[in-house]
Amino acid sequence: MSRTPKAIALLVACAALTGCGGSGGSSAPSIPQTTPAPGSGTAFDNVIRQSYAGGWGVELAVYKNGALVYAQGYGLRDRGLPDTFAYADIWHVPQPETLYNLPRGQFAPDANTVFDLASVSKEFTAGAILLLQQDGKLSVNDPLSKYFPGFPNGDAISLLYLLQHRSGLVDYNNFGDYPDFSGAYSAFMASGQTDYQPIVDRLSTFPLNFAPGTQYEYSNTNYLLLGMIVAKVSGVPFGTFVQQRIFGPLAMTQTHQGNPPPPVTDIALGYLTNAGAAYRAWQWNLTWLAGAGGLTSTVGDLEKWDRAVRAPGIFTAASLAQMFAPSPIAAPYGSYAGGWIVSTLGGHPYVWHDGEVGGFQTINATFPNDGIDIIILTNDGINGFAPYNAIPQLFPIALSSSPLQSARRGMR
Repeated sequence: MSRTPKAIALLVACAALTGCGGSGGSSAPSIPQTTPAPGSGTAFDNVIRQSYAGGWGVELAVYKNGALVYAQGYGLRDRGLPDTFAYADIWHVPQPETLYNLPRGQFAPDANTVFDLASVSKEFTAGAILLLQQDGKLSVNDPLSKYFPGFPNGDAISLLYLLQHRSGLVDYNNFGDYPDFSGAYSAFMASGQTDYQPIVDRLSTFPLNFAPGTQYEYSNTNYLLLGMIVAKVSGVPFGTFVQQRIFGPLAMTQTHQGNPPPPVTDIALGYLTNAGAAYRAWQWNLTWLAGAGGLTSTVGDLEKWDRAVRAPGIFTAASLAQMFAPSPIAAPYGSYAGGWIVSTLGGHPYVWHDGEVGGFQTINATFPNDGIDIIILTNDGINGFAPYNAIPQLFPIALSSSPLQSARRGMR
């Protein structure tokens, strides 16, 4: 999901570090002095208002040591009818309003609004792999060939390389130009969206971009394969495994692999910017994205996850240490670990992942030494303001804030 969309003739669906990927091309920001803008609202409100003018739906939640500091909805999760869609529908899956027979209108988001998580999903895919390692059912040092016999260079690609985007594999979520997976998508749809093998078959025809382990290059393929390995090893579909081992135990009742089951009334519709105007975005196929970016959730459920990775519980101390152990290959914005990017912000340890997919941009950011979590879910898609860029403004406000008894709600 590139933040610079190509011509629709290319039908490019995902590129580099965005959407199903993250914004990782940005350099690590510094913490500015924060001066609230004149007018009503909190300092948190002022940051979001300035960053998301124009009705974009945003749900912000800030926590300190697990306690709520601030939560607020802004803009519109649904801009109402009539819809004008940008670009072409390459996915051919039902839109949320069709799936859930949604009433349409100008509705604001709130803490229960379900958003597509995009590549924030990768945190959970990495967690699933580490849970299976805890169970003694696999090792992150296993070669890819153990799970996909005969795959080219499979002996040289470890699961750790997949976790840290060091495999050299091309990105599968791309259509029309090189590397083109249009045929694999057609075969996947023809299978009833259950058979991912056409992706693996097509993937095997492309050379590696570099020798495994020698470089860092974000590729959604890494996490698609990891999700497939979770299913192979556990004997249940990837979505079932994360439900049984993560969402259920953590009471993450609003988090699902793919679209949530009906009935659903509080769900964000995706939008994007084209030539300065807001358009509906066609719903991407979350089943196809799978372990790379297929989750839906809410801010409150993400906080439950953030608490779970701060101390041993469903994860052992050893698993948590591996989850946040940075890659030996650094990038300008930090180092990729196990589904998280490890960096610093103004001297404070800063661990995060963001994403962009089908009219949504998201970030789950945590500052472990400060006990602060900042979660931003938006329906502001391609060419919109990236939530990653709001964190440097929000973090110093959070540092000086105290937990509240209740959160304000409303449209800003």
